Amino acid sequence: MKRIKIVAIILAIIFTAFVVRILSMTTVGAFLFQVPGWVYFLYAGVIFCGYKAVQAIGDDRKKERVLIEQEGEIIMKKVRDEREKRKLGS
Repeated sequence: MKRIKIVAIILAIIFTAFVVRILSMTTVGAFLFQVPGWVYFLYAGVIFCGYKAVQAIGDDRKKERVLIEQEGEIIMKKVRDEREKRKLGS
């Protein structure tokens, strides 16, 4: 893993621990701790799916960009070949 990713994960864990600690001291926290645990797994799943969807969109854009560049190179090669034919034919 990249160093920046590791730091971001550590900061997220620390922030989450801080939020849980603060919420445990408030009435909102008391309400949140009454919610069944599976609901939090559901929330985590939704967030994870959203993250993976955004990641997949980024990967698709990168692949599409590479494909467009390859197709452009093919077209430019044809154009160069055509110019060479015209120069030789003149």
